[in-house]
Amino acid sequence: MKLDKIKFKESLKNLKTIKVLVVGDAILDEYHFGEVTRISPEAPVPVVLIKNEKQTLGGAGNVIKNLSAIGVKTEFFAKVGKDVHADKMKSLLLEENLKNSEIHFVSEKEIPTIVKTRIIASNQQICRIDKEKIIPLKNSDEKKIFSTFLKSLKSAQGIILSDYDKGFFSDFLIEEMILNSIKEKKIITVDPQVRHFFKYKKIDLMTPNHHEAGAALQKKLITDSEIEIALKEISKRLETKSMMITRGEKGMSLLFQNQIYHIPTEAKEVFDVTGAGDTVISIYTAFRSSGLNELEASLLSNVAAGIVVEKLGASTVTISELEENLIRRKLL
Repeated sequence: MKLDKIKFKESLKNLKTIKVLVVGDAILDEYHFGEVTRISPEAPVPVVLIKNEKQTLGGAGNVIKNLSAIGVKTEFFAKVGKDVHADKMKSLLLEENLKNSEIHFVSEKEIPTIVKTRIIASNQQICRIDKEKIIPLKNSDEKKIFSTFLKSLKSAQGIILSDYDKGFFSDFLIEEMILNSIKEKKIITVDPQVRHFFKYKKIDLMTPNHHEAGAALQKKLITDSEIEIALKEISKRLETKSMMITRGEKGMSLLFQNQIYHIPTEAKEVFDVTGAGDTVISIYTAFRSSGLNELEASLLSNVAAGIVVEKLGASTVTISELEENLIRRKLL
């Protein structure tokens, strides 16, 4: 399949006029880059000499980064702690490249901001250290988030629910956000975790990877045939018209208009799959909201994912990178 050039160019213009609401789990990603020169005398583990460090937005925050990178305005609904990590996350959101983002955080003193620290040497992740305390939102915070969400909904074109199962989403928020988004005829997509998987009914599209989809169905999904059966079963249970399963090096598979499309990836060398799912749902939702159909938006999100996995860490893709890759692959 090839994208229509005129339709694609029109969708690019529309990106500057749309707004996407991103709701979900805020995570601060830390990266410590170094090199290994010896094994520790204390235990049979490598000693990493740190050369460089950086902090960036992870989880649903990475969705914000991906949308901002292609010029889409966003509003971010999440929870954080009352700590230095929350301050850092807010400062990252207020940086120049994210100036179009509006922040709607609820802060709870007893819940620390979630931090994932990755130790990387020679382009390989040595280990990851997670700091988190998963506690559900208070009823008062739920109502505050939902009230603000409703006020923002009318001016938005797309909604992304980014569920990392870190205590943000409740049955109430899931049901009411979806119900009201449907009433307002907005594009609503979900990047799910298994615990809430079948609660996201009547959305436009869900984007689990094959591990998440398999866990939800309690079966392994390896072959094309197994993926096809899973797409139909999940779509039926969720009452959705379309359904996507991302498949790592095999690309993605899409159920659209009762047909299944297997879209291959073209990552020449995979450095890091961190955040690839965020890129998929961001690019998909943005281009669906700007006028492309499900198959066209899926094709673009697949190309985007192939670009970001060649970069180290949770990365984003630019419009120029997308266009260059579409032309090179003769998809445009």
